Amino acid sequence: MNPHPHTGRLLFPLAALLVVAADQVSKALALAAWSGTSGPQARMGPFRALLVHNAGVAFGLGHGRPVLISMITLTGAVATLAAVCAGLRAHRRGLAFGMALIAGGSVGNGADRVARPPGPLRGAVVDWITVAGRGPVFNLADVALVSGTLLTAAVLLCSAARRPYVSPRPWAPHSAPSQAPNPIPASDPGPAPAPGCSPAPRSRPRTPSAAPAPLRRSPPGRPARW
Repeated sequence: MNPHPHTGRLLFPLAALLVVAADQVSKALALAAWSGTSGPQARMGPFRALLVHNAGVAFGLGHGRPVLISMITLTGAVATLAAVCAGLRAHRRGLAFGMALIAGGSVGNGADRVARPPGPLRGAVVDWITVAGRGPVFNLADVALVSGTLLTAAVLLCSAARRPYVSPRPWAPHSAPSQAPNPIPASDPGPAPAPGCSPAPRSRPRTPSAAPAPLRRSPPGRPARW
């Protein structure tokens, strides 16, 4: 059963806003609890809380050129929003939700680039999650970006696999199309007469005459009757 036409349009803004809100609230709580400390601050199962200000790209990778990275992040967020608005015409829930995760993660990290110190377009992204105290440090926006990318790729691959295969048409030698002579309509007056000449009289179509009656043979001694 096809989803309601407005389902994708409603799901996208709600999911994107939820990602942005959860990311910003978690970053604010991490800053309030662990600012000024060093090393892992808390343990959450296999995860550790490690507050890091990242001036590079996602997962704590890359440093330097914060303005360029901020411009790339914001451009990617705007391009994602435009692509989502164009792709929502398909009204598919999986695609809408995956693109909403990507857009929410892009906006969440882009807000840090704009609003965090040391200044606009030079702000550092707040990362605070790591696995077992080792490896890259990330945040909820990074998780949404990766999850949305994987979900969108899976939806597109499944859609491509479900398309019916259309076999190509068999090869046929190229031949010029035959042109039949154009029939002359009954009301065609014919070619126009030359100047100074009267048009030739048109002959009327002949109607078939009735067949003559057969002769009747008279008995011998009588004249034949017509």
